[in-house]
Amino acid sequence: MKILDVQDLEVTFFDDDHNPSVAVNKINFELEAGKTLGIVGESGSGKSVTSLAIMGLVGSNGKTDGQIWYQDSSESSPIDLQSLSEEERREYRGGKIAMIFQEPMSSLNPLYNIGFQIIEAILQHREISESEARRQAIAVLQEVKLLPDDETLTQEFYTETHNVNPSEKEVNQYINQRKREILKRYPHEMSGGQLQRVMIAMAISCNPRILIADEPTTALDVTVQATILELLKDLAKSRQMSLIFITHDLAVVANIADSLAVMYQGRILEYGKLVDVLFDPQCDYTKGLLACRPSLEEDREYLPTVAALMANDGEIPEVNLPPKEVNLNKPLIVVENLIVGFRKPGIFSWGIKPADYFWAVDDVSFQVFAGETLGLVGESGCGKSTLARTLLRLINPISGKIDFMGQDLAQYKKNDPRLRKLRRELQIVFQNPYNSLNPRMSIGKTIIEPMEIHKMAGNSRKRKERVAYLLERVGLSPDWFNRYPHELSGGQRQRVCIAKALALNPQLIICDESVSALDVSIQAQVLNLLKELQRDFGLTYIFISHDLSVVKYMSDRIMVMNKGKIEEIATTDQIINHPQRDYTKKLIASIPKFPTLA
Repeated sequence: MKILDVQDLEVTFFDDDHNPSVAVNKINFELEAGKTLGIVGESGSGKSVTSLAIMGLVGSNGKTDGQIWYQDSSESSPIDLQSLSEEERREYRGGKIAMIFQEPMSSLNPLYNIGFQIIEAILQHREISESEARRQAIAVLQEVKLLPDDETLTQEFYTETHNVNPSEKEVNQYINQRKREILKRYPHEMSGGQLQRVMIAMAISCNPRILIADEPTTALDVTVQATILELLKDLAKSRQMSLIFITHDLAVVANIADSLAVMYQGRILEYGKLVDVLFDPQCDYTKGLLACRPSLEEDREYLPTVAALMANDGEIPEVNLPPKEVNLNKPLIVVENLIVGFRKPGIFSWGIKPADYFWAVDDVSFQVFAGETLGLVGESGCGKSTLARTLLRLINPISGKIDFMGQDLAQYKKNDPRLRKLRRELQIVFQNPYNSLNPRMSIGKTIIEPMEIHKMAGNSRKRKERVAYLLERVGLSPDWFNRYPHELSGGQRQRVCIAKALALNPQLIICDESVSALDVSIQAQVLNLLKELQRDFGLTYIFISHDLSVVKYMSDRIMVMNKGKIEEIATTDQIINHPQRDYTKKLIASIPKFPTLA
């Protein structure tokens, strides 16, 4: 039975001058009851707009045409959601069709605790008392495993209190206290994975028949991503709920979907059963998406891009990179016993007392050789980014040594001219290129700025010539000198950030989650570019990511961090194929893998 049938759906947006822009161009697909439909494609392909059209949330500057037929067991005949009034549509939105958005922090109100927000969603669609809504809110939080069930809470009571013979009242008081505590928590007090569970709890609180999940795992670590995927599958099965799962990652959708639609520039290019699309793709674009993602199973020196495959009739073109020179006798940077801590809130004592600090980097020692790429992996909060910023002296270490080119960076004060001079040799490319660029500065001025600060590259004319050269090297036109960040795509902005990092001819570049926010097709282009630049400029990289597949593609060696410490460090092959630590094995096991044909 079809629970949703989308026919000739078209969504058009209008700018201030009423000029039309078609975001979704007459697409057709259906969703079977109890099944999962995956929708994949790049940013701008129309995936999210399609979901907003189903929810009736396109907005006043958009127009939706076509039919969206909905029918479940309670409906005698299909209903075209497009024909309903806004008031009638509200009965379906949230009540029968719910949605989980990509960024939970933006979707939740920071001024209200999560209990208030879930209870509000329940009362919006059900005529029940507030106390009953509160009970249901607790029940869904337990269902999404953000709060243990009552039996587990009882066991925790015995463990924490060591009370061997408590009264029933004491146990119930403990359980109710734990429930009150979770409802009173605010969004900023929770991790990304916990926030996504809150969003799922809110979405399922009114028992919808269809759940739309729009990029629900994109910003999450692989271990958290795996638990969220498993949770969604369990909820869909236990509640007999149909699911539309939107993502740009085919490996993720391969682990959850029954059927698959591939979107590109507002159209569906390929649509069918999951196994048919994955193992016998008919469209060059789909072949490109499948080929451009780094894999743990394959060793590639260069990733085929979607554009190259589409231009080559779906055949993977051969690209041979020159061999990379790594000087194993010359460590460029040596880190010894590095400790970085942050004082706990409310602690105002003088001096350094271990109990007063949270240790973000805890006695870490390693070295990076000239010309190599050291991959740095671990879950959020493990200390990766703190370590990177400490190496650049953006964060002061408490103790330890950072020997870079024969000088100990850890001993220099912030205003020391020796540190300022060495900073030319150390650059960083951050995760979010839009936040890294000044929106008021053109990309040309952005790249020139560090040269002016460090009085490099000669006069103004020579600096502009170097900017033109760098823009060409990162695959952008020198004519874009006067463009601004908002005029560029995410991948183009990241290329500007790479050009800016190259402006001072650095020895070492730290890439801190520099491709995690990009589509897989753009990600492949940027990863290939980084490899090319490393050979051309003799660069050394510290490449930080929570995606082991990407780190494997980029790295000569991999360092695994957990809770501020190094779990293990070894060659890429040893870490991927012969991990020694349970934590590393857990990370590798959590990576989404393509199904195999039986």
